Amino acid sequence: MKKFYSSPLLALAVVAAVLLGAWLLPVGAASTDSQETPTISVNGIAKVEVVPDMAVVSFVVEATQQTASLAMAEVTKGANAVVEAVKGIVKDEKNIKTSNVSVYPWYDYTEKGTELLGYRAVVQISVKSSVEDLPSIIDEAFTAGATGMSGIAYEYSKTASVMDQLIKDAMADARHKAEVALSAEHATPGKLASVQVLESSTPIWRSEASYSKDAQTMAQDINIMPGVQEVSVSVSVSYVINQ
Repeated sequence: MKKFYSSPLLALAVVAAVLLGAWLLPVGAASTDSQETPTISVNGIAKVEVVPDMAVVSFVVEATQQTASLAMAEVTKGANAVVEAVKGIVKDEKNIKTSNVSVYPWYDYTEKGTELLGYRAVVQISVKSSVEDLPSIIDEAFTAGATGMSGIAYEYSKTASVMDQLIKDAMADARHKAEVALSAEHATPGKLASVQVLESSTPIWRSEASYSKDAQTMAQDINIMPGVQEVSVSVSVSYVINQ
């Protein structure tokens, strides 16, 4: 009967050979071939024109006096009067905002040097209202003591609901583009792989012109024309290709 003698070195050699053989096996030998799922990526766009129904107008109340305290007292009185005057039209006080309150020295610069004329105080009041109420608000503000008006910004109050529909329309536009692109290869877009809603465009049309109190009469007769705004949205979409 033959006897077999085990050797630690021989055992280690066998284990090393087995491990080396497993490491040298190609990856495909232990798994099935896999291919990346083909997809198509397209952008969808949707836009609509709307007529703004809201407006934000900014009024200025200024006063110049010999001292800063007198200037602030006068401009505060005028600003409060403007706020009270427009409250009856705007009704909701959260649409009236007082901002940019400032007081500073007022100088006269001549060849002889700089002469302090007094102190000027300024308060800016922003009022948000419907477009149809805008002429009345301008009239009341100037009558109450506004000394200037610095432009009008128009907005559309139903932008959120419009955007919901635009996103749906942009998605439909994206699928249509994918269908047209794949039709040449006799393929169709399948399951949605990814979607990204890109930045939307909701511009605010601004009138940057500034008007002084002398323009009060003209403001009463002006025909407020907000024009139109274009609201748009775009999406980036990927579909699995059905071949």
